[in-house]
Amino acid sequence: MLYSEKKERENRFVIALKIVFPFLFLVAIFFYFYRFFPQNSLTFALLTILIPIYVYYIVYLIYNGFSTSVIDPITKAFTRHKIGAMIQSLKDKKNHTIVLLHVENIVDINQRYGYINGDKVLRGFTKRLDTFLSHHSFKNIPIGRCGGGNFLLMIKHPQKELKHIFMQLSKEIKNSGIYNIEVKLECVMISADYDEDVKNSIEHLFILLEQKKKNEEEPLDIKPNEYHAIVKEAIKKNDIIFKYQPSLNIQTQSIEIFEVLPKIKNAKHGTLSKSQIERIVNFGGYEKEFEEKSVALLLDEIFPYLSEGKMLSLDISPVTLRNNHFKSYITTLFREKKVNPHFFILEISEKNSYEDMARFREILLSYKESGFQIALGNFGGNNCGFEYLKHLPIDLVKFDIEFTKKLGEAKYAQVFQSYLNIAHDLGVKTMVKFVDKEALFEKIKTFNPDYIQGFYISKPKKIGELDEIR
Repeated sequence: MLYSEKKERENRFVIALKIVFPFLFLVAIFFYFYRFFPQNSLTFALLTILIPIYVYYIVYLIYNGFSTSVIDPITKAFTRHKIGAMIQSLKDKKNHTIVLLHVENIVDINQRYGYINGDKVLRGFTKRLDTFLSHHSFKNIPIGRCGGGNFLLMIKHPQKELKHIFMQLSKEIKNSGIYNIEVKLECVMISADYDEDVKNSIEHLFILLEQKKKNEEEPLDIKPNEYHAIVKEAIKKNDIIFKYQPSLNIQTQSIEIFEVLPKIKNAKHGTLSKSQIERIVNFGGYEKEFEEKSVALLLDEIFPYLSEGKMLSLDISPVTLRNNHFKSYITTLFREKKVNPHFFILEISEKNSYEDMARFREILLSYKESGFQIALGNFGGNNCGFEYLKHLPIDLVKFDIEFTKKLGEAKYAQVFQSYLNIAHDLGVKTMVKFVDKEALFEKIKTFNPDYIQGFYISKPKKIGELDEIR
């Protein structure tokens, strides 16, 4: 039995006692009055008053008991609210570790095997986790479900040893599965004293989890409640700066495309990179507002340098791009600042394909009618790029870094060449990024992409260094 189920049983027992003791007390009162005042009107009045009160009291206890259950009905782990309250109430936070376990493929399990089997897997995982912890001498460890396939634990144990222990759990579950269903597990952890507010600690765990999935640079030590302040300050003070990464046209041997790399200047955290900006903006909920401000500042900065034959590639969130207000804003902005949209490529990248593909196609066509071109970023990576290439009006694809890194492998080279051929047959331009050495540059040239980008061509430049487009 899980520790959470034991606690829930205790709660039910307490409720039962709260019902029984008043009942016994009420019986004792009636017995006393009927014995000594059998025909007294006071006895009848007391009976009339106390019985409805007691019935109401019982109904209230039962209703309140069920409505305030501390365990999740599917997994029987603690609810998110309960596990959060337990972590918040810890007195020895310094020596405790908060662990977030994430069943990475729960969405795929639900789609492939159905939600009933998905729930069974989550329940089975909770039991398996509790047994695993018991075998490692961790008794009565609170396990809480934090939505979807996310589970929170608090353990009084050093993080270094816990990482090894949970790595072992991940391998065991991956090899054996649960109910003959493959389960992939991710784990992140922080000290329980990370922040006084447990909500910030939990949010930070989810940030660490997302960062681990992307396998990017270590995230900044920014508390979730700081995100709003950072973005608001950047927007208010125009603290958004840009660098420009040149791309070489292989046929003309000239620089034709500059990828815009936005950054935020912050007094406390310094200059924040593109990936760090995305994290801060997304968690702060300022995606559309930030991108509108970025475009406005970019146009002011780049306008004197625009010239025919040179283009700027700007990464825009597909969610923002599909927003009608953003479309209206950006077209009005370009018209008011007298900037021709044909200088700009709007780059999108999305993990899961948008459901209403016809609507998305219509939206992108409206941008193209205004003069913009559309690019697909991270093409060929773990995303829906190929699906978008089939259905959407794409002008340029930028290959995922994986192809650049593994082009020496025969299979990757063959797939890469096939992708290039498909793109060229569709009339779509191609770009290979992250090329940093001459040998790699010469090798990629043999595949005949349209553009090559990377440190071998040029490092990102500040606005004053863009002599190529003067």
